[in-house]
Amino acid sequence: MPQESVFCIGIDIGGTKISLGVFDSNGTLYGQIQNIPVPFDERRVADPNRMINLITPFIEEAKEHYSPLIGIGLSICGNVNKQTGEAVLTPNLHWSHMPFGAMVREAFNLPVFAGTDVRAAALAERLWGVAKHTRFFAWCTVGTGYGGYFFLDGKLYDGFHGFAGPFGHIIWDEEGYPCGCGGRGCFETFVAGPAIARAGQAAVDAGQSPLMASLSHGSRVTTHIVIQAYYQNDPAAVAIIEKVARLIAINLSGLVNALDLEMIVLGGGVIQACPELIDRIDHHIRKYLMSDEARRDLRLERETFVNSALYGAAADVFARSGIICEILGA
Repeated sequence: MPQESVFCIGIDIGGTKISLGVFDSNGTLYGQIQNIPVPFDERRVADPNRMINLITPFIEEAKEHYSPLIGIGLSICGNVNKQTGEAVLTPNLHWSHMPFGAMVREAFNLPVFAGTDVRAAALAERLWGVAKHTRFFAWCTVGTGYGGYFFLDGKLYDGFHGFAGPFGHIIWDEEGYPCGCGGRGCFETFVAGPAIARAGQAAVDAGQSPLMASLSHGSRVTTHIVIQAYYQNDPAAVAIIEKVARLIAINLSGLVNALDLEMIVLGGGVIQACPELIDRIDHHIRKYLMSDEARRDLRLERETFVNSALYGAAADVFARSGIICEILGA
């Protein structure tokens, strides 16, 4: 182990799982990524104290084996105040103004660098991934939730409050499904994993997919079942995935038309399970782009890492500590 190496712990808290890893400033992962289910209470609210208890063994082991350990990078699936580490609004965890960054700092006596998961993912892709030489791009995640972040004119774009990027909460149908953000009919409620599962269940209930009914064995249809059926050319599943691709393309085309992006990097659990979705989005988005230049030059790319937000949580530690180049914006 090189003497000059410095290390950090990356933690990514998603809608269903917590991922942890130890990284150096080159983006090298040491050991394996550890995954732990997010603990929820009886109200389906994520339990922050149980989270800390669950991650304690990993962090204590990392503190013992990696030195110097300069901090913890914390990515959370929602709006996060990056100065205080407060989870201001995290729909999938049902948190509002949760001081989780401070709780982690107090529990482990290490500096904590917190931010929204999509911001972290964009940072990882810019520093170590497919967007390394790109000046204008958006990160887009399709998983338990749907949304992203922007890298504009060579820097992360945080916005006035630091909450830029949740384009999954642009309204598509104001009389649509309730969303965890408190709104109704957000794009997220039509294209994220739970929406895909809901559409699959509706198809089974309507007798439109004997295959998905068989794959579910009498239980609720999951996102994974819809994707399985899609790859077996089940007409109902194909229609669901095609609709998801079309709606994502409509949503993302608005970003490209407004911001003149050169690249969109797509990741998240749904993309990992169904990478063909990128090709379908690419097919549809060209129809909605305003300029010939955008239709010619826009690139859609798959995420570089198995979990870009986790890598980005680590990158945030090194960037905000001044160890790697400063590309974070004001």
